[in-house]
Amino acid sequence: MLTTEPVVVRPREADERIRRWESRLVREYDGVPPSLVHEWIERARARLGGARVRGFVPLLVERAVRASARDFPADVPGISGTPLTSWARSTASRLLAQRLPRRWAHSSGVARRAEQVARVLPVEEQDLLVAAAWLHDIGYADELVDTGLHSLDGARYLLRAGAPQRVCDLVAHHSGAAAVAEVLGLADQLAEFGDARGRLRDALWYCDMTTGPDGQPTILDDRLAEIRQRRGPDDPVVRALEINVDERRSAVRRIHRLLRRTTEWRQPLRVRLEAG
Repeated sequence: MLTTEPVVVRPREADERIRRWESRLVREYDGVPPSLVHEWIERARARLGGARVRGFVPLLVERAVRASARDFPADVPGISGTPLTSWARSTASRLLAQRLPRRWAHSSGVARRAEQVARVLPVEEQDLLVAAAWLHDIGYADELVDTGLHSLDGARYLLRAGAPQRVCDLVAHHSGAAAVAEVLGLADQLAEFGDARGRLRDALWYCDMTTGPDGQPTILDDRLAEIRQRRGPDDPVVRALEINVDERRSAVRRIHRLLRRTTEWRQPLRVRLEAG
């Protein structure tokens, strides 16, 4: 239970409490893109940071974020269940669910995020995003491994299977794969697939970079820290971050801005602090 009693809380302690609540709220409101939850927290903190009774600040920040999350519109209807997205889900499930359950959980989380983020795309691109989200990590499946670059191996399989070229390209180049290919000496082979920079590509990167390894929503900085810790400094993906971490951040930032503009939300702060 959260207390409403005014207590003495040092600024650092309040910050730590808010960060802990942020992780919890991001997971609790899985239907809201994590970057929006993070922004709501930062805006509430900016408005409440000067409160004389600082013990109230984390509580009021949480209340403000919960109000905004309740107002967030539901997922874009009509994307899941299309022939393409149904095939993509079935394919990913067949390749990952039994043998790589954690990878399947992550892919499922990325697909859920894609259904939220699709609102920033033209209608004709929305199911491409969701399909690519389901399929982006199938290259980890043992039967598909060839080069060892999972994005390339997955894209080659999809091309053979007759998937739309744009889905193959999205899978091939998702989340900075070009930098990983450079580290592995596979840049020429990855170039078999086009890298169409734009909103659709950014959206897939956003979905992957705001979903943790078990499918849980997360913010970008926590995702990057988790990748580094889980894989270790010598892993090609971690080494590639030195090349493209700014590109990843930029893609996430661009989609966040679109979400903010295309989503009607409000952040009421109706609670007043009475001091003295």
